[in-house]
Amino acid sequence: MQGQVSFLNQEKAHFFDQNVNEAWAAHEYGPKEAPKIKRLLAESCFKKGLRVLEPGCGTGRLTRVMAKVVGNKGMVTALDISQGMAQACKDRNSDLENVEVHQACVEDFSHSSPPLFDRIICHQVFPHFDDQELACRAMSGMLKPGGILAVIHFEKSGFINDVHRKAGTVVEKDLIPEQAEMEKLLASHNLITDLLVEDKLGYYLRAVKS
Repeated sequence: MQGQVSFLNQEKAHFFDQNVNEAWAAHEYGPKEAPKIKRLLAESCFKKGLRVLEPGCGTGRLTRVMAKVVGNKGMVTALDISQGMAQACKDRNSDLENVEVHQACVEDFSHSSPPLFDRIICHQVFPHFDDQELACRAMSGMLKPGGILAVIHFEKSGFINDVHRKAGTVVEKDLIPEQAEMEKLLASHNLITDLLVEDKLGYYLRAVKS
């Protein structure tokens, strides 16, 4: 792991450090999550050999799923602002050679040029970006032309926003933007939304880098 958490994220990083062992963060996926993960992989057009960036990787549950799909010729680069979450992700995936883990926020993450990643998967993290505008700019800069950015939650956006508003913690202002606002934000960084669904499987948005 490398990189430093920016000053803006310190309080939030501490919050997630304290939640590393909570069920919502640490428990293995079960049958309830299986169709949600299946849609994520199918609609994000996963295949072997892809290079994937995963901001907000948490304890690495999805990291492991994606790494097994992309195989040894692919790579998953996992980021989390929380040292505890990043370490848990690293521990969970220590047997996989195609996973690298960094304690970093996506807004600050340094990367090589030209754009490196085929997919950027924001699973249950987009509301937590301190600067969503800057995060979108950074992600667009790291995504190859024709690459896919996916924003996924396993619940509908209204439910997620309500939980955060009522949390009474550092995440209480962390919200998923309304559809029109979200599409405009992404489009301003050459990320064109071509699919947005909310149903019993939760929230799934796909945007393609133009």
